[in-house]
Order: sequence, then C-alpha cells, then structure tokens
Amino acid sequence: MKITFLGDIMIEPPVLKAAKRKGGTYDFRGVFSRAKALLSESDFVVGNLETPLAGAAAGYTDTHLCFNAPDDYVDALIDAGVTLVSTANNHTFDRGYEGMERTVCVLDEKGLAHTGSFLRGTERPEAAYFEKDGTRFAVIAYTYGTNYDGSGGVCLAEGEYAGTVNLLCPQTANTYLPGVFRGSDWVDKLFCHFKWIKDANTPGKFKKLLGMTATYSRDDDCLEGKTDTPQIAQMQQDIRTAKEKADVVLFYPHVGGQFNLKPGAFSEYVVEKAVEAGADAVIATHSHIPQKALWKAGIPCSYCLGNFNMNPKSYLAMPEILTQYGYAMHLYVEDKVITKVTFSMMKNVVERDGQIVSFPIDELYATLKTDKEREALIKDVRHLYGRITGRVLADEIIRREYELLKG
Repeated sequence: MKITFLGDIMIEPPVLKAAKRKGGTYDFRGVFSRAKALLSESDFVVGNLETPLAGAAAGYTDTHLCFNAPDDYVDALIDAGVTLVSTANNHTFDRGYEGMERTVCVLDEKGLAHTGSFLRGTERPEAAYFEKDGTRFAVIAYTYGTNYDGSGGVCLAEGEYAGTVNLLCPQTANTYLPGVFRGSDWVDKLFCHFKWIKDANTPGKFKKLLGMTATYSRDDDCLEGKTDTPQIAQMQQDIRTAKEKADVVLFYPHVGGQFNLKPGAFSEYVVEKAVEAGADAVIATHSHIPQKALWKAGIPCSYCLGNFNMNPKSYLAMPEILTQYGYAMHLYVEDKVITKVTFSMMKNVVERDGQIVSFPIDELYATLKTDKEREALIKDVRHLYGRITGRVLADEIIRREYELLKG
C-alpha cells in the first residue's frame, strides 16, 4: 500500500480570490486539479492544513501572514483524495482559540480525519489512527509553536489553552531570534497602517523598488530552552504509546527555519528525538522550501517537503532558491514494514484564472511549448534532486517518482 505526505496547504489571498463564485460561495477544486491524478494513486494522503476554518464572521484571509479559509476548502481536500490533515502549525490560532475550535468541529462534521490540535476539556489522543489490509498506522503531528492570536495579543498555545495544540518547545523560547531589527522592517510596519491597500504584495514591491530584500532566510539554530523539555518528552511518549497500538508510526512535525536551504540545529534535534523514540518515518513541514531527505538509522526522514501551494509571485517567494517547488513523499508498506520510499517533485504554477496549483513535474513538462521552458525545468529538477538526496541525477531527469536510496 502507498501513503503520501504533502507539504503546506495554504490559503493566500490569490487562492481565495480565484475560488470565489457568484453568490459568495467558493470552489477550491482548482487548487488540487493538477495533483488529483497523482494523489489518486495512493491509499492514504496526509497534508498540513495551514489555516483555520474560523467562519466568515472572523474574516477570511486578506494578508499573506494570517489565514482563514471558507469551509468549502475542506470539500476540495476530500475531493482531491486527502484523507487526513494536521492542524498543528504556526497558523493554528490565526483567528484565536474560537477559530481553532471551529476548525476541529468543521473537520469532524465533514468527515476529514485530523490531528495536532484539540478542544479544551477533551481527552488529547496521542495520534490519529487508520487501518488498511490488517496494518494499523498512527500519525502524530506537532508544531514548534503558534503565531499570536491574530490581534497582536498573547500566544494562545500555553496558559489557559495549554494542551490544545501539540508543541515541540516552550513558547518563551526564541525560534529565529525575532528581536533582531532589519533595515526593511519599517516598510512592513508602515504599510500595516494603510488599510485601504488591498494588494498584499505591495510592501514587497515597495521594498524591491528601494533595492531591499523583500524576505530573507531564517535559521532555527537556537537550542536554548528547547532541549530536554516537557514538550520533547511528551512527543517521545506519544510515539512510544502509538508504537504499542500501531504497526507503523509516522511523525509529522511543523518545524524549521523558513526559506532556509538546510535544516537548523533544532530541526535536527527534533528528528533525532523522534527516531530515538521509535518513529517509523519522520516527514516535516514549515520551511517553505524543499530540504534534504535521507534514511537515518534505517528510518526515512524528510526535513521539509516545501509547499503544496504557495503563490510563486508573492513578495515572500524566493525563486532564486526554488521556493516555487515542493515534493510529495510516498511510503510503500508491505507486511507492516516500510519497504520503499519515493518522492514526486511538484511546482507551484499560477493558472489563467489566477488559481495557484501544485503541478507534478512530469505532467508539467508535457505541457511546455518551448525547448527553453523544458531546459529550465530540467535544470531546476537536477538542482532540487541534489538538494533533497545529496546525489547527482544522471539519467531520466523528468520522472513521476524518484526513489530515496539508502546509503
């Protein structure tokens, strides 16, 4: 059987705009239209739902940094073949605790399995379980932390709402040393006051006009206060408990330095601790860029799948380091053991209607009209393959799946 993991599934303003229909309804099937055939080849598909479903009254996404999706997004996920989502990520509380609570309820009502965040006063399960052909699987989702509550207030992941989302470290610990001032920060602060500006790309465009970098790579090398914590101990205990109940335990953390080419020290630490606890695979998200994948102590580990869908024309995009690409990771299981691991490279493309889609590179290659376009894609694929595997891709450059080799 085949289990597929996807990267960050987001709801940026262009996605919302392209999906809007007359009468105020939304149709998000276009987001998954190019990937649907690939996903149909898998028995189970797991993705990171990088948005709450907080309802229209909470205000749908209108910036690139604070999300909220209509409930119709779930219908499109199910239609595309996604069978389970993680709700543990930095956007979990983008519309406060109430937004997270409604997200869980909507997913339950629509029948899409989920894990990572939980309602107050309910028992916190260590994992989401599913079964096929006598093999029982567990998926465990954690996040390095959450953003503030969308109003600049307090962090909701601890205190009154402790235990409602799985955390990898205390929220008092620094992640990217955020206190460091950058020369371009004043641009973002300035445009925050211009509520009449509807184009979320405007601050980035203004920065570029002034010769500034619109965004930047962040490391996650800060380990102070984040090792040997109760959060890491709980994560390891969840893995051990799931090992007693399931044949294959899959750990799905949201962690890493954004736009960072290589995993930082904290990412490496989290993966190491998950493998130590007995995870059968570790597949991470959050960095918005494809990172390395390898076999660690006989366990397949991906340090970041990159994005499933992120606007390649956003001011946050960094095409020079190929943030417009991501990859899906496929686990092949026989006799209750992962026997083979492959990955499919995917590229974010803006369709004619403005929708952002994730295009498997073999299908994308078949649509290209010129040698220049095909050569450019081949060049990117070679580079990405090297980054992900540490190997040189010598033959059959464009493929549906690439095997993650051991050794």
